[in-house]
Amino acid sequence: MKSKVKNLAYLLGYAWRKCKPLFFTTAGKSLFCALLPLIHIAGLGVVVDALTAGRPRRQVLNLILTYLAVNLAIALLTQLLTLADNNIMRRASDLTQRDYIRDRVSINYHYAQDKSILNLRKRSMSAHPVWLLNDLGTLFRYAVQFVGIAYLFSALSPLFLGVLLGISVLSVALVYREQALDFKYKNDAAEDERAMDYFYKAMTDTDYAKEVRVNGAAALLSRKYEARYASYTARQASVAKRRWGLRLAGIVLAGLQSTVMYLYFSRRVFDAELTVGEYTVLLSASTLLVSVLLGFFGAAAKIGKTLEFTELFRRYREHVTDNSSISASCALPMPPIDTERLRFSFENVSFTYPGTETPILKDVTFTVEPGEKIGLVGLNGSGKTTLVKLLCRLYDPTEGRILLNGVDIRRIPHGDYTRQIGIVLQDFCLFAYSVKENILFDGEEDAARLLDSLEQSGLSSRIAALPKGTDTFVYRTLEDDGVEFSGGEGQKLATARAIYKRAGCLILDEPTSALDPIAEYELFLRLSRIAEKKTAIFISHRLSSTRFCDRILVLSDGKPVQIGTHDALMREGGLYAELWEAQAKYYTGEMKA
Repeated sequence: MKSKVKNLAYLLGYAWRKCKPLFFTTAGKSLFCALLPLIHIAGLGVVVDALTAGRPRRQVLNLILTYLAVNLAIALLTQLLTLADNNIMRRASDLTQRDYIRDRVSINYHYAQDKSILNLRKRSMSAHPVWLLNDLGTLFRYAVQFVGIAYLFSALSPLFLGVLLGISVLSVALVYREQALDFKYKNDAAEDERAMDYFYKAMTDTDYAKEVRVNGAAALLSRKYEARYASYTARQASVAKRRWGLRLAGIVLAGLQSTVMYLYFSRRVFDAELTVGEYTVLLSASTLLVSVLLGFFGAAAKIGKTLEFTELFRRYREHVTDNSSISASCALPMPPIDTERLRFSFENVSFTYPGTETPILKDVTFTVEPGEKIGLVGLNGSGKTTLVKLLCRLYDPTEGRILLNGVDIRRIPHGDYTRQIGIVLQDFCLFAYSVKENILFDGEEDAARLLDSLEQSGLSSRIAALPKGTDTFVYRTLEDDGVEFSGGEGQKLATARAIYKRAGCLILDEPTSALDPIAEYELFLRLSRIAEKKTAIFISHRLSSTRFCDRILVLSDGKPVQIGTHDALMREGGLYAELWEAQAKYYTGEMKA
């Protein structure tokens, strides 16, 4: 109970910070929704008493008009508050959704793809603060109605209130028992329903039509379907019997309640202990009481379930806060760094992916001088792409540090740091926006620079041929006239993005895997000229594309094993020479299929 109180306070505090007006509209809407049926019952009783007492027509008419005016005013206020509450609720729900979106961007890269965090995030959504406020409002509404009904009975028939409550609670218990039975039935029947759906699809879907006919599978599928159907109907029949028993008990209780209620109240009317109007009020209130109790306990159960999930919501929010160090670095002051001359230094860097035990990089130490072009080569799994991920601050080193002009990159605001790097990733991504937006994002638009970037990436003629040019959308996801680029064209567009950024460092992580060797070599030469005064890092499986680099770093099993120019490494022999000669055979015809 103590934990639920803490969770309630936490979720209410979160909701208050996000959308204060929702508290007031929900409370107002719930109050007027609660009053409406009570005013209707009380007003009806007053009018009936006036009629049966033989009061003057004008007096009765005034009572009716007053009752209708109050009822109309409450109804209008209820509708206005409901509309306001719905609008504010949507906005509040959007704010929470935006928090989840921001969390995905702000949390460290590893946690954005960690299965346990994704599961925690999904489950935490069941503790939605808007739903809690709505359920609390519903609980408040039924509580007000219960107090109103209890007041009516205490004034007119306090003794019968206990009897009515007892019978009503039993009726509510039966309804909840039936709901629990239905819930269990749906869970238990889910496997049979899914299996029947599969067999039905296999017998009717065109994807299976040839196999079913050629292999004579119809009889087997029919038998399997019938077996599942028999299990399904047997379970259904069993539940139907139990449901009928519960409903029969409910009918008996309802009949007993009605019988006792009518006999008792009728006797009191005959004994002149109640007026006809009071009799009408008590009958209406008795009928309302059962639905009020059902609604109250239902809302309380939903709130209890939400508070259970709030523990997950709290854990998720704490996890996001504790693991957003990269984004949190944006609040750091920017150290003085010459962004025109970037020097990157790896000092004893080791790295193990979170949740694993095998290190990918081991004690890596090297420096990329300002304006130097470094090629990274090695077999698959040697750590090339991991090294680039560390350089881009997608991860932080497990040990050691990476320096930019002598400053630990963890001490540089993340946004300022990433602005110094233009990168084309191996698994680059294009967005369903215009070509221009895919290159600029939120950067300042410079038309000449945009066209120059497309020219240097080799995509200018393709874009110029499009009717809308750089305003053409990529893909048809958002626009019917969007363009589906080929893999090579997509890589060129991603390259134009990196060129437009005009960052001090250019990184190409196998950006040309969709190009043939000649096209790749030409693009690398072009990019080499673009990066003439930049610090640049090139990664490629094709060693011919990195031979123009100032130096080549050879990685093996997460460690640098060689570094030097192409010619020096060829003279030295070792892994680089072996890889070069092995690839050369594919182009000299020495290897036969």
